[in-house]
Amino acid sequence: MPGERLDAEWVRSWWKQADAALTKLMQSFFPTHNFPPGHNAVVLASDVSHQATSALVDLTPIPSDLTTLYWVISEASLPDVDSGYFIHSPAMVAGHFREYGPVPIDGE
Repeated sequence: MPGERLDAEWVRSWWKQADAALTKLMQSFFPTHNFPPGHNAVVLASDVSHQATSALVDLTPIPSDLTTLYWVISEASLPDVDSGYFIHSPAMVAGHFREYGPVPIDGE
């Protein structure tokens, strides 16, 4: 919804729902697909990831919704969900930003 900001409590609620669904998916994965799943997890933020988020904010102005997301969830690796979904940790993003700089976007 335009104009609305991401709410940390909503993200926590989403994580609980996603974690429950992921647990159920992992229990049925092998019988359904006949091979074991990869590592699938949505990791809650920690003091270390909070420090990395603060460092990322100091490096570059990131949208406040991304800061909110990182304040609740540090990273996600869901290779077996649909085509795969990934959220890199704030530490990895900050490291890549330091090494490679901002991603160029044509026309900006």
